[in-house]
Amino acid sequence: MKMLKLLFCSFWVAIPLLALYAIAVATATFIENDYGSVAARVLIYDAWWFNVLHLYLLITLIGTLLISRAWQKKKYASILFHASLIVIIVGAGITRFFGFEASMHIREGESVSSITTAESFINITAIAPDTQMQKISISSRISPFSNHEFKKTIMIFDKPLKLHSNGVYKRNMDKADNSSYLVLDASYDNIDRTYNIIGGPNVKSRDVAMIFKDVHILINWGKTDIKLPFSLKLDKFDLERYPGSMSPSSFASQIEIFDDDGNFIKPYRIYMNNVLDYQGYRFFQSSYDPDEKGTILSVNKDPGKIPTYIGYTMLILGALGMLFAKEGRFRKLARFLQTQKIALWAFALLLSLNSSVFLHAATSSELDKSPQDTQVHKSDPLLQASSSDQIVQRFQNLKNNTSERTEKFARLQLQDFGGRIKPIDTMAMDIIHKITKQDGFKGLSNNQVLLGMMLYPNDWKDIKMIYTSTPKLRQIVGVGLDEKRIAFSDVFSPAGYKLQNYVEEANRKKPSERGNFEKDVISVDERVNLTYMVFSGQFLRIFPNEKSQSWLAPIEALEMAESPESSNDFSAHQAGIIQNMLGEFFTSFDEGVEHNQWSSADKVLDQIASYQQTHGKDLYLSKSKIDSEIFLNHTNFFNKLTLPYILLGLVLFIAVLISVLRDRAMNIWLVRSIYTLMSLCVLAHSFGLILRWYVSGHSPWSNAYESMLYIAWAAGVGGVVLFRKSRLALCASSFLAGTALFVAHLGFMDPQIGNLVPVLKSYWLNIHVSIITASYGFLGLCFVLGIIALIMFVVRSSKRVNIDHTILSLNAINEMSMIFGLFLLTAGNFLGGVWANESWGRYWGWDPKETWALVSIGVYAIILHLRFMGFMFMPYIFAAASVLGFYSVLMTYFGVNYYLSGLHSYAAGDPVPIPIFLYYFVAFTLLLVVLAAFKRRLVAPKL
Repeated sequence: MKMLKLLFCSFWVAIPLLALYAIAVATATFIENDYGSVAARVLIYDAWWFNVLHLYLLITLIGTLLISRAWQKKKYASILFHASLIVIIVGAGITRFFGFEASMHIREGESVSSITTAESFINITAIAPDTQMQKISISSRISPFSNHEFKKTIMIFDKPLKLHSNGVYKRNMDKADNSSYLVLDASYDNIDRTYNIIGGPNVKSRDVAMIFKDVHILINWGKTDIKLPFSLKLDKFDLERYPGSMSPSSFASQIEIFDDDGNFIKPYRIYMNNVLDYQGYRFFQSSYDPDEKGTILSVNKDPGKIPTYIGYTMLILGALGMLFAKEGRFRKLARFLQTQKIALWAFALLLSLNSSVFLHAATSSELDKSPQDTQVHKSDPLLQASSSDQIVQRFQNLKNNTSERTEKFARLQLQDFGGRIKPIDTMAMDIIHKITKQDGFKGLSNNQVLLGMMLYPNDWKDIKMIYTSTPKLRQIVGVGLDEKRIAFSDVFSPAGYKLQNYVEEANRKKPSERGNFEKDVISVDERVNLTYMVFSGQFLRIFPNEKSQSWLAPIEALEMAESPESSNDFSAHQAGIIQNMLGEFFTSFDEGVEHNQWSSADKVLDQIASYQQTHGKDLYLSKSKIDSEIFLNHTNFFNKLTLPYILLGLVLFIAVLISVLRDRAMNIWLVRSIYTLMSLCVLAHSFGLILRWYVSGHSPWSNAYESMLYIAWAAGVGGVVLFRKSRLALCASSFLAGTALFVAHLGFMDPQIGNLVPVLKSYWLNIHVSIITASYGFLGLCFVLGIIALIMFVVRSSKRVNIDHTILSLNAINEMSMIFGLFLLTAGNFLGGVWANESWGRYWGWDPKETWALVSIGVYAIILHLRFMGFMFMPYIFAAASVLGFYSVLMTYFGVNYYLSGLHSYAAGDPVPIPIFLYYFVAFTLLLVVLAAFKRRLVAPKL
């Protein structure tokens, strides 16, 4: 009996099993990245031992739940939560063994009554001399990545056909190519034949035919067709694109359902997030043919859906119950904190205010320089030595005469190449910053620079404004090695584009193999192309084309104006209006820059705006949206909040550390003042997110940049709302919020607002992403609290007993934050499964992102259950584990996005180089864990 309890009802078995499970699925993501999804499924996900591991985990979970006697202790919420995991595993098992996925391809006007499976089968077709035919499909797990042997005997026309695999070989190492060679020995009617078949999972294999006396036997290895008891007819496929863009906004299939006898049942419209449920089959809009005359539907039959959804519901209800249960762990930790006295802060308000004043003064001193202080001279290194006095004068006029006159120009609306309508102010900010790597180039605003480049391209092609980062590239271009910026004309010679060969060579290399020079070449090439687009006016798509919803750039509008009869979109009258406005535009702005006369320019801008409003119709943005976006551009809420968050967090931590060492409390008014400042930061952060939501038209967590903003917000809210009474937790949340904002504004994050791809247009997205991203904020808070606790371990001594109380308080806050973060992560991950199931037909597909989220759930579940294993000195173990465990979150968020391939990946499996600072970061945390271990002897109180 004791042995059975040890094997199936012990945390000493359950936790190592959970760790093994997490390691296995994490390994599978790397296998998939290097060798493809088929290899990952064969070696791990579909392997027999992985199924056994699931079963063992299920039995152990049931056993530990029974032996914990939670029912006798009336811990009903805990029972519901852990029982939900049992139901989810059972539901997943039903899906795994009894459900299947397939696809259906239909062309317009055609009816289809079969689906094509994604699994691999040995498909056999036998034809007798009298044309009698027999078809058989046998499920197969043959793969070049396993030693599985296929051996089967089947009856063909009352005679045995013996099949035996004699080797499987990958055709090439391209992970996107699932096809392999199968050598299959066959024996029939005393005749032996060998089939060499090209096929595999998700491959449409061709038949290989052999003759056995008078019987033809055709065999292929791959997909197979399954007959449905009904058929679908595609009446019409509709594809909507974002206005003026090739990017799809949505696509839908208008179908009709017929029974097996051809009787009409009903019509239905299938589109993203709107599925067809019929006779146990679910049809999802997946893709479409290049000519937009056919649709591809994914098909799912999943008997495990209902029990799985029941499990999800139980999990969420159980998690909420555990948070509010009077005798639950979360409430016990809260009561323990109320008995502890945590030291207060010192001098944080004064230092943070002084820092802000100093930074403001430094910034103001640069911005308040007089025009004479920033005057452009002929000797300016930004201009070519050959620049004439006229170029310098025009540059000076642009600076002096347009500083207050570009506001109306900046409000003019245009359409970007993704189809989004936005003010010129936004485009100027994006383009000029990319070209120059700064705002306020030579004392000009981004709008002034953009206007100058459009009006005087011959002047600006000789101005050194294109940023470079490597001396080698400057040497190739032929400028001084210490000149950070080059001119557009520098990269061209009579022989052509100087960087052409270098760009091609750099693009041929994988991102992980590119050095600083190759990265600089690619970046400079992008800046050169952007510069040319500004010179030629290609980006200035300001003229609506109401029939196609595509807005036109000046050169496109001029071409139509010159030959309006060749276009069905523009009338001759309309084309003439555009031609006149363009002429007036450039003439009046040239007059304004040259003579500071702006009446004509204001008039033509009003004419263009009126034209846009008339012909742009629903696409034309309201004044409030333009005001909001420009305000957001120039206020830059999030970047400006980075420093206050970090300073408050760091300074307050130092103050707390000093107060702990001295065992002195701070003045309550100082504490309230600091809390007020942090609350104001969070309010400003919240207002910025709401404003971005309003401007973009969708929730502000749809890409990497926005999700970092949301993580920072969640950390800030967690501090000022949930942990406002804990000084150290407040410090940690503030520091984490600032760090997240700092990461959001690193070079690899794209802050631009863009349109959503069709699959993201789902309310399930808002629920899933908001919950799971918020969990990262709380688990990040655990990391920072763990770091603080380890530092406290390093400085603790027998003379400072109050430090031990502080560590125990930190430990309690850390565990509370981890419980809350784990609940959010678990609920968010499984709600993501609901989103996936309602969008593309499966709630779990072992995508690297969802897999690593599962790994993180396992890691933090292990950390929270370590206390049941009876370890000594749990405060130290918990602090160290909360620090090391956060690396699983970093891998889930950054590692998958940039280093692994999958549905959530931004790098498609080609990794970017790992930042050097990350190595120092890891080394620091490991060193801190080791140093704290010398003073780890602290026992946690029993709660």
